[in-house]
Amino acid sequence: MDFAGAAAPIFTNLVDFTVLGILILELISGIRKAPFKTIYLRRNAGSIMFSLIFIGLFCYSKYLTFHGWFTGTEESNFAVVAVRNFFLILKVFSRYRRINTILENLHIHPALTITLSFLMVILAGTWLLMMPFTAQAGHGLPFINALFTATSAVCVTGLIVVDTAVYFSIWGKIVIMLLIQIGGLGIMVLSYFTLFVLRRKVSVEQKSLVSYMLSEEDMNNLAGILKSIVGITFLIEGMGAFILTLGFRNLPDWPHRIFYGVFHAVSAFCNAGFALFSDSLEGFAGQPLIILTVSMLIIFGGLSFGVFTNLRDAVRGKARISLNTRLVLSSTALLLLLGMAAVYPLEHVRTMKGMSLGKQYLGAFFQSVTLRTAGFNSISFSNLATSTLVIMMVFMFIGGASGSTAGGIKVNTARVLLASIRSAWKGEEKVIIHSMRVAEEKVNRAFLILLLGLATVLTTTFCLSITENLPLRDIMFESVSAFGTVGLSTGITGSLSIFGKTVIVFSMFIGRLGPLTLLTAASTEQKKISINYPQANIAVG
Repeated sequence: MDFAGAAAPIFTNLVDFTVLGILILELISGIRKAPFKTIYLRRNAGSIMFSLIFIGLFCYSKYLTFHGWFTGTEESNFAVVAVRNFFLILKVFSRYRRINTILENLHIHPALTITLSFLMVILAGTWLLMMPFTAQAGHGLPFINALFTATSAVCVTGLIVVDTAVYFSIWGKIVIMLLIQIGGLGIMVLSYFTLFVLRRKVSVEQKSLVSYMLSEEDMNNLAGILKSIVGITFLIEGMGAFILTLGFRNLPDWPHRIFYGVFHAVSAFCNAGFALFSDSLEGFAGQPLIILTVSMLIIFGGLSFGVFTNLRDAVRGKARISLNTRLVLSSTALLLLLGMAAVYPLEHVRTMKGMSLGKQYLGAFFQSVTLRTAGFNSISFSNLATSTLVIMMVFMFIGGASGSTAGGIKVNTARVLLASIRSAWKGEEKVIIHSMRVAEEKVNRAFLILLLGLATVLTTTFCLSITENLPLRDIMFESVSAFGTVGLSTGITGSLSIFGKTVIVFSMFIGRLGPLTLLTAASTEQKKISINYPQANIAVG
């Protein structure tokens, strides 16, 4: 079957229906927001007429297309499509000035710019993975599988619908590796780093955009920060690739070892979890050099660049170790120990029963490292106890550090939430961490992230439970893994329906960018009006 050819009509129809949806939403939104409906309809009569004509022609052209599919007859709808698209072009040109204004003002809305940049990279990756040269068999992935794989790579998740080791050619694997690197660092970071290196002038708006993406308030030293980020990334990945190259002794020759070393170093540091072995890293469960190297790459990638630069400055005597750095390091160490302490007793008589004691400890440690964000596995997930999966879901939902390549709600958020609960328990008005007060804005933001994260996971689980005839625990595990951009699975990913894969794609995208970023990107700036409302007395609990 020609998957690439079969994907073409699906892709075309998807684009068509997306355009239709945008047009209808624009119509409804405009009428809804207008304070005086009659005046709005009168002033926009021409635009509304164009929209209604387009919708009518669209419905008729699709009727002819689908009628031809069901009856087996080819009905010519070229004229209808041509007229329909002519009206669409007129509509686009009538909105050109507004679109141009929006594009020029994108820098004012950093969250939207970042969202669009990730979306464009995903679409470009999807197109590349549909090309024949990326596959061993000479035909690219179907559209939905290409979209899923590209999203998983750019969102550094690691969930797969085809075996990466077997399906893709060397070029396909290179495309995936580049998507992982771009997704891990961020297209905006790479773009502006290039501008700084080439000594091109970077505007204040562009600096503001990068500052927003990095959660960095100091815009004066952005060039130095970007150089540090890219330098740290390539240094750690380079060291990891060198060690892994030496560790892959079972591969036939040095070119293979080097490529596999580089690929897995990038995948591990970016917390992606893509592996070029069909069983992930199960075949290396007894090789400490491979397991510990990948573990350290994952840990470093999940700490955030801000922690690295703060530690570097502290060593040089230029700064003190910040509260954020202390929280990230202590939380990471605690979660690693708790994860290992949970996995080992639950699985040493089950999944790890036939392993030596040293191999069991190594396996428990590795899964504790990878389950929060990376998605590699050195033990089989097919027979894990339900209790183990529940604990793993908690760790996956928490994720890594803010500003890192990891997903989840982030350890920083979790610490603020715990501190807030502790303060409420003690009846304290302020949230205190290590003798320092946390701003009320940060506390509110932490609770909002928690609620949006839970809403994403529950919505994903609900949608999958409707269409997928699979155990609920596996569906929920898949949902949390997608939102946390972890990539671990009980083996159901490949069997998901088209709808199920689409739901997971959205969940991965939300998890990588963060629900708060997407909410900010979709919102419009509201005027702040200070009003003192009367206090309400509501029973709670």
